[in-house]
Amino acid sequence: MKNEPIRILQIVRNIKIDSGVLSVVLGWHRHLDTSKLQFDYLYFDTVSLSYEDEIRKYGGQCFRLPPPHKHLFQFLHESYKFFKTHRYEIVHSHILYLNILFYPLAKCFGTKNIIQHSHSTLLSERKLQRLRNYLILRVLEPLITRKVACSQAAGEAYFKKNFTVINNGIDIKKFTYNPNMRDVKRKELGLENNFLICNIGRFDNQKNHVFLMDIFREIISRDASARLLLIGRGALEDKIKEKVNSQNLQDKVLFLGVRKDIADLLQAVDVLCMPSLYEGLPIVGVEGQAEGVPGVFADTITPEVLLLPSSRMLSLKDSPAIWADTVLSLKKQLRSSGENFLAAKGFDIHQTAKQIQDLYFTLVPDAIRSRK
Repeated sequence: MKNEPIRILQIVRNIKIDSGVLSVVLGWHRHLDTSKLQFDYLYFDTVSLSYEDEIRKYGGQCFRLPPPHKHLFQFLHESYKFFKTHRYEIVHSHILYLNILFYPLAKCFGTKNIIQHSHSTLLSERKLQRLRNYLILRVLEPLITRKVACSQAAGEAYFKKNFTVINNGIDIKKFTYNPNMRDVKRKELGLENNFLICNIGRFDNQKNHVFLMDIFREIISRDASARLLLIGRGALEDKIKEKVNSQNLQDKVLFLGVRKDIADLLQAVDVLCMPSLYEGLPIVGVEGQAEGVPGVFADTITPEVLLLPSSRMLSLKDSPAIWADTVLSLKKQLRSSGENFLAAKGFDIHQTAKQIQDLYFTLVPDAIRSRK
């Protein structure tokens, strides 16, 4: 219909509330001109706490395929059925290897524009999967209309050249330092007088929790008031809990699970510590710094993550003791909002949502004009 918005398919792994990628995409969705553009979401991972209700509130639709590693033939059949039934002028994918199926299907059933988005500085941790993903990208390159990345390093890792960087923007007003909320959350946690270090991310190899625990052991040996907040879930959570117990740190490390109140929890925090093996541009690092929380980041993370003058970057080759020294050096850092720093560097969601919307407009200009 002439007056209906153009529907854009966002392909994501899942729509969980702890998904950094989904947080970025939904940030765009919240600030779209939905009279002209609308997002639908295709995903295949199981979900418990999800953004589905919010997506539907904005007019989007959510479609789940069977997980391919469990139900391959059903996944293939449902994928074919989906693209045959749902036609999109633009498909925007935030995953990689399954696009070897999705892109030809989308093209076969009329999709004119395909956007491949890189959110990582590594094609895969494993050599064989890295080679597979590299070959998939090369094979699919003729089908890709635009290449987008969350940072320069993420773009170079996937595409080498000819890509557009769009920062992982956030709603800066939502992540503004609030000393009253800081007091409320610290009291709620029972940690009013403690030095709080935080890591937010799923428990898997990429996030490097084992090394983080070595860093924290050094910190606690020098500052008994230190506490470590771990926010997230994942396959390696039990392993990290065992390490905590073996080091007799169970009363000093808090496993907070998946949380909906990240913005408020960050008010309570003193330092973010992210020794990840690789990242694109971690959205939690942006959110924390917007609230004035300095970060200590591994240099495997793209340098654009350094948004506050007080934030630091270290090598994973540096010892846990050096990391601990750096974290502790930020303990007395004067806290204030990082709003101006983030806006100046292009991390305001209003800026980034306009960039992505303008990109879509350039791909379907005639269709957009017809809806004016």
